[in-house]
Amino acid sequence: MCKVLGVSTSGYYAYLKRPKKQTTKKQKKELQQIKRVYKKYGGTYGAKRIAQVLKAKNVIINHKKVARLMRESNLKAKVRQKKATHLTKKQATGFVYSNLLDRNFEASHPNQKWVTDMTEVEIDSVKLYISTIMDLFNREIIAFKCGFSPNQQLIEETIIAAKMKRKLSTLENVLLHSDQGSVYRSANYHMLSKRLKFIPSMSRKANCWDNAVIESFFSQLKTEFPHFYPTTNLVQVQLDFKKYIRFYNEERIQKKMGYASPKEYHKRYLHAI
Repeated sequence: MCKVLGVSTSGYYAYLKRPKKQTTKKQKKELQQIKRVYKKYGGTYGAKRIAQVLKAKNVIINHKKVARLMRESNLKAKVRQKKATHLTKKQATGFVYSNLLDRNFEASHPNQKWVTDMTEVEIDSVKLYISTIMDLFNREIIAFKCGFSPNQQLIEETIIAAKMKRKLSTLENVLLHSDQGSVYRSANYHMLSKRLKFIPSMSRKANCWDNAVIESFFSQLKTEFPHFYPTTNLVQVQLDFKKYIRFYNEERIQKKMGYASPKEYHKRYLHAI
């Protein structure tokens, strides 16, 4: 027992032999008075208030002594639940960034504005989470990752993949816009933005239109993909996703870019500069 308690054997036996502290008549009387006040106010008064009530009755007793006597008698005041302050609400909410994109979905050059989001699909009774990044300049999907959990690891892998795809040493000055999903509000995401130096931007709460372009892509994916690849095999679906993204980037023409594919539009830009 001494080992568990972290005390010496001699110290433990000295404690057992030590005479118990005697309660004086005065302390017994004070404790009775404290209990009366405690009971009268339904246990809602703490030591300071009880001391003030007794003082009004000409019973002078220090609130610290009241606290000690209450503690020894296991009397605890019923503490009100603290209201959520602005700080606690913010901590619970996480990091919420300004909507820097502000529905301006046009970009004059690559790697200026990226948009990202997650969606889920069910394949053979298994939920698969898809994390994607699109460059608004040419609407190219520059990262597409799948996972079985919508966690921070999936998000980080997606951002790293986009960075490698565009052969960037840093994401400095890249605006990365997302919704207010918990994973994007997390401390880990905040630290990731500092480490990779991208600029976080967020949609307003429950406003899908602030990230309409990536939402539109997911809608197209869920509509077109089953027609191209009508399989329900989980492994095959993940392989087919890669084929679809290749098709989307290299062949699927878009009116927004003069009926060119994202890759073709990017090539035209590189030839022009």
